[in-house]
Amino acid sequence: MAKSTNFVLKDASGTIADMLTLTKRRSGAIILGKKRGESSIPPSELQLDVQRKFKRAMQYAKAAILDPVVKAAYQAFAGPDQSAYNMAVKDFFKPPVVESITTKSYHGEVGDTLLIRALDDFKVTAVTVSIRTAAGAIVEEGNAVLQSNALDWLYTATAENAALAGTVITATAVDTPGNETPKEVVL
Repeated sequence: MAKSTNFVLKDASGTIADMLTLTKRRSGAIILGKKRGESSIPPSELQLDVQRKFKRAMQYAKAAILDPVVKAAYQAFAGPDQSAYNMAVKDFFKPPVVESITTKSYHGEVGDTLLIRALDDFKVTAVTVSIRTAAGAIVEEGNAVLQSNALDWLYTATAENAALAGTVITATAVDTPGNETPKEVVL
């Protein structure tokens, strides 16, 4: 793909001689590329999965930009050749990450805390915590609270956990499109 600042192509767009395509970006840059056509090879199952996911991403982005608050938030992250729609599609494809679960202040007592660091390229909207015994019985579940640094989420225990050894703590981060990513630690 070539970029042009040539005055000859200044207002050009479209296809030339059924071989080249000129596309004008939002910034005014002209992109020259090879004309694409349909493939004669049927898509693989993996390619079909990607196409289905992209369709879901487009549906999400269309709905997201209908909400003025969400649209404005996405637009704030957009670059010069990007729109709020582009950012919503990008956000749909990239789930959040639970980077760490700090358990040093959790001893199985009511009021003990867990600190979860969750990151996303746009925004983590929620972090849920589940505490289970080694046998799999649920001790408690609930929502963590975002801290002032906008990176860490604090969960305060509401139930006693007498069988601390082997306890499984799961933190699940959720982003704006609803992507969920869990992380587990075993005590």
